[in-house]
Amino acid sequence: MNKKLNFIFKNNNIYKVFLYLLVFFVIIFFVYLFTPKFFNYTPTLIQKSLNKNSNINIKNISNISYKFFPSPRLRLSGSYLEFGENILQAEDAEIDIILNPLSIINYKILDYNKFLVKGGSTTIEVKKIDRLFNYIKNNKKKINFEKSNIILLRKKEKFFEINSGTVKINTKNNSQQLNINGLFNNHKISFTLDNISVSKTKIALKIPELDVSTNILLETNDNYETYKGLVNTEVINNFFQFNFIKEKYITINKGFVRSSLTNALFKGDISFKPYFTFNLDIEPSTLSIQKIIAIFLQKYFLEESNNTEVIKNFEGSLNFKNMFDGTIIFENREILFKNFKIGKNNKIFFDAKIIKLGRKGKIQFNLITERQNKKTNTKEIKISGFIIPSILKVTFKKIMLGDETFSEEKIKNYEVKFKNKVIVDSLGNIFNEKKIRNFLKTF
Repeated sequence: MNKKLNFIFKNNNIYKVFLYLLVFFVIIFFVYLFTPKFFNYTPTLIQKSLNKNSNINIKNISNISYKFFPSPRLRLSGSYLEFGENILQAEDAEIDIILNPLSIINYKILDYNKFLVKGGSTTIEVKKIDRLFNYIKNNKKKINFEKSNIILLRKKEKFFEINSGTVKINTKNNSQQLNINGLFNNHKISFTLDNISVSKTKIALKIPELDVSTNILLETNDNYETYKGLVNTEVINNFFQFNFIKEKYITINKGFVRSSLTNALFKGDISFKPYFTFNLDIEPSTLSIQKIIAIFLQKYFLEESNNTEVIKNFEGSLNFKNMFDGTIIFENREILFKNFKIGKNNKIFFDAKIIKLGRKGKIQFNLITERQNKKTNTKEIKISGFIIPSILKVTFKKIMLGDETFSEEKIKNYEVKFKNKVIVDSLGNIFNEKKIRNFLKTF
């Protein structure tokens, strides 16, 4: 017992030294953490630092506070942010500036490792996508968004939105990365942009629940003023691939699509300035019109969903060739079918306009062809009317055979014949040349 007591007393001085050192480091640690709380981090200092280090313009700072947990940081509220040359805008968010521990007590500068935006909404114009790529490429600081609504705008109107999004912009292994995860129409979505070299960028988009997967390889030498690349996309066992070159607009070539609905080649132009437009030529070698129309009806006439608003935002044209000729035009929130020609000899011409989508949707149409009578004369047949897709109802408003305009009673009679001989149980039959010709023989 005496030996143990002697040992403790002999080593008492050593324990005291360790205790004093521990207390000293604890005091230094807490002083280090809490001292910045008394510094005057002015809005001007914060604005200058963010603009210099991350090209971020911050406005309307209503409150600045210092937090030491979970790591030393400045917390801002009531601010409006512009990234780059007004490429991204963020508002109604809480902002954390994660300070650099090595310079935390230097109140004359604001040195930080990461910039965190929590909540609120973040918007970007479609026409500024290429400038966003360039901003990410030149960014040297970590920028994160948490639980933010990410909104893509077209002509200052919402094009689509990712809810509860998490965005990470950082530098890793000498390459810059952008990662976005969130919900699109209640489906999980992930988007990754990776600058793998000075001139090459890889882009990946995945929506697992919808079986959507896209991979893009971009090559550029002038900060995305111009670029070229290759796109591979798979959507529910439908495969798309095409090459493209972006100069004044995006030119697509060597495109093809392979699916259970069609095998087709396509090419054309896409532009994002001043807004998103497209003009594509499509040459199908196989095409299941019945299935395509059935899917279209289900999505845009039989279901009440956001699909109708998305398709109204399209601007452009799809020009069909080979199996049949015709153009589908998306313009001013309207969908038009122009100059559709069915058949090789004595063609049937078909125009239409979708007046309204949804269960109460209606399609206005015009059908023109020629009828050869038993003698030598040919007469032009003109039929105009409406189709209500949800109930497969056809209403003829006017029928002309040559110079003769049919009476109401006669028109009703031909409505019934058209329903029984052409439509039957599918709206896709309006592209069935054999059925339409059998109907025309009744004139």
